[in-house]
Amino acid sequence: MGGRKNLARDRLGIKPLYWGRFGGLFLFGSELKVLRAHPGWKPQVNRDALTSFMRHNYIPSPMTIYDGIFKLQPGCVLRIKIGEEPQIDSYWSLSEVVSKGKESEIELNDAEATIALDELLRDAVGRRMVADVPLGAFLSGGIDSSTVVALMQAQSLRPVNSFSIGFHEAGFNEAQHAAAVAKHLGTDHTELYVTPKEAQDVIPNLAEIYDEPFADSSQIPTYLVSALTRQHVTVALSGDGGDECFAGYNRYFFAERIRCLQKIVPKPFRSALASLICSISPEHLDILFSVLPVSVRPPQFGDRLHKFA
Repeated sequence: MGGRKNLARDRLGIKPLYWGRFGGLFLFGSELKVLRAHPGWKPQVNRDALTSFMRHNYIPSPMTIYDGIFKLQPGCVLRIKIGEEPQIDSYWSLSEVVSKGKESEIELNDAEATIALDELLRDAVGRRMVADVPLGAFLSGGIDSSTVVALMQAQSLRPVNSFSIGFHEAGFNEAQHAAAVAKHLGTDHTELYVTPKEAQDVIPNLAEIYDEPFADSSQIPTYLVSALTRQHVTVALSGDGGDECFAGYNRYFFAERIRCLQKIVPKPFRSALASLICSISPEHLDILFSVLPVSVRPPQFGDRLHKFA
């Protein structure tokens, strides 16, 4: 390998990129299993990464579960040259984009902002509909995926292929919302209702699928809806990130409602109350408040109290 070679990761880190250097051996790939296949590398667990996983439920970048293997950060370039240490440079920064945006804010009224946002989203979705393979979309019935599918359908001459996963347990089932959105938009909709056994059958394969410890419980339905989708199309758009960008979670609305507490309750008192709540596990909080009627006690009450804290 002569001269300097570069590896780059996309701006927001949608695609993973792993790398490691061991003497004269340099490994890189989009999956850790690719690196494990090399006979010159003997994988060893990174105990710091394991500790972080147990504490945070994920392994923070740039660490991986393996010693000496790293995740290249989003918006970065890794420069490699024989005889020199690898060099990492940033070519794009989200924080810089946000700062520049704040410095040159655009004055728009609500109607103008709505039109501008619609144009940006329509363009972004339209660009990603350009494909030489069958295309579809995940549809949960929430605001984010519904918006993506609506913008796809608005720019398609035939019904968009949409896919969703349903559960027989009413508290977890969103399939009816997805079906209602699909009917309204006129998509070619496919849904799969998952049984407990089908979900359990995925568990033994999770380590191979995700390469390193991954604690998000949505990984099982995500795999199942991906497997369903792959039977019909090759590429699927999703609404990932929409809730974070557009305040789609209930906690955002709840935070807005309790904002007045910041004005009338002194911070030391709020901090003390938060510490008190967090000193009791969510499970024990559920037990303590089990005396309340179900009609006034929301599900996962202990977990919600911790988020409130």
